[in-house]
Amino acid sequence: MGETAWIRGASDRSPTAGARCDSSLACDDDERKELNVDKRSVHRKHLCCVECWSGRRGAMDTDFQTALTARVAHTQSTARIPSLTVAVGFSGVPMAIAASGYADVENRTQATDHSRYRIGSITKTFTAATTLLLARRGVLNLDATVDRYLPGTPFGHIPLRMLLSHSSGLQREAPLDMWESMQGPSSSELREAFQHVELIAEPGQRWHYSNLGYAVIGQIMERVSGQPCQELIEQTVLGPLDLSQTSWTPPANAVVGYRLDPHIDAVHREPVMDQAAIGVGGQMWSTPGDLLRWGHALAGGEPDVLPVAVVDSMHTLQVMADTSSWTRGWGLGLILQRRGDRVLAGHTGAMPGFQSALFVHRSSTVVVAALANVTRGLMLADLAGELIEEVLVSLPPQPPRHWEPAPICPEEIRPLLGSWWAEADETVFRWEHDGLHASLATDPANSDTRFAAEASGRFRAVDGRLAGEVLLVSEGTKGIEMRWATYPLTRMPR
Repeated sequence: MGETAWIRGASDRSPTAGARCDSSLACDDDERKELNVDKRSVHRKHLCCVECWSGRRGAMDTDFQTALTARVAHTQSTARIPSLTVAVGFSGVPMAIAASGYADVENRTQATDHSRYRIGSITKTFTAATTLLLARRGVLNLDATVDRYLPGTPFGHIPLRMLLSHSSGLQREAPLDMWESMQGPSSSELREAFQHVELIAEPGQRWHYSNLGYAVIGQIMERVSGQPCQELIEQTVLGPLDLSQTSWTPPANAVVGYRLDPHIDAVHREPVMDQAAIGVGGQMWSTPGDLLRWGHALAGGEPDVLPVAVVDSMHTLQVMADTSSWTRGWGLGLILQRRGDRVLAGHTGAMPGFQSALFVHRSSTVVVAALANVTRGLMLADLAGELIEEVLVSLPPQPPRHWEPAPICPEEIRPLLGSWWAEADETVFRWEHDGLHASLATDPANSDTRFAAEASGRFRAVDGRLAGEVLLVSEGTKGIEMRWATYPLTRMPR
């Protein structure tokens, strides 16, 4: 690989992300004046343009943009990395995007908010989401085992769910020379390699990161859908979200990947690996804007494409990766990282010449994407987490919802209201705007439960404590009788 002398001061000439949209996407005057527009359609058209959104929603904080620009430039310079691009979004709106350094050092091409980096294992989030969508449609079953879809596979007893959460026990990589040849296998070569795979732990025993596991998922997706996995993900996720700058192959103007020389201020070009059939775990290229869009979907902001049930599944803990301090776990395709009293969800990526991180704080809808064209040199997950925390601290508190009376309580609900007792715990039933609620008298804030009526005398806890359990109401000889999760409730403690 060719050697290139390090150019200090590149960050001084790198544009900030406040650059306007190119003319084909810029807002016209009438559109800028129109405030009552469909947020999703405008978001997709103008996410690349911070100024458009700042004029429309006031989302752009100029102080935050200035601070981010300075921080990205400082990090790029002190870490001695060719380029660093960081994007921050909130509620589907970009707050700031900053880029510093060179996307192509030899040709002195500056990185911008439109630069397309390789995103490595962030690809797995697209693969996992598509797998869950197939499961939602009944095409496959996450609790079924591999041999249901790939008969004769030596590790056929492993459930698909464990492949998605890296708890399958499969070895990390396919037993091939991909990391020497820099060329991934064909589907037939991969399937042949399955015969030589080892289990390094029992399925479900512990977390062990496995790129091979996602390659297996890719083969199953192709088997059940009858089409190439890349094409399936494009049709299921990329197209509906208009992620037009996300691709499986490097575009003509792709960012160049490098490694740092350990002894002199120089960089060396890294080879561009084609992962082929293993690519569902790390092949993609994308931009900061597309990743903000995808992060917003992973936070639940695109329910027409990623239904809430799918997002919930991805964010649900499956296995702890950090078993000493319990700060890092895995959902279905997402890292679940605890920082203080918050849990962030997302993924990192690393390929020869590239690092990436995409993390979201779901309840606040804050998203951070960070991209760099260097093999090693910085921890982008930490940078993303720090930025999310800074945004959350700076957000104004949500104004309290003004109080107003609830809709009229149905007559059949009135006898259920008030205090009931079970095992010396007092539970208070209430009628609110969205229906029947119950909470422990000793901890109402953390035990609130909302019910939905399923039939006469039958309610289901849909949110909160004992969610999913049934509340049964009947008329006894002494009046109303209730049982929740089979526990009898009485009007007086006993």
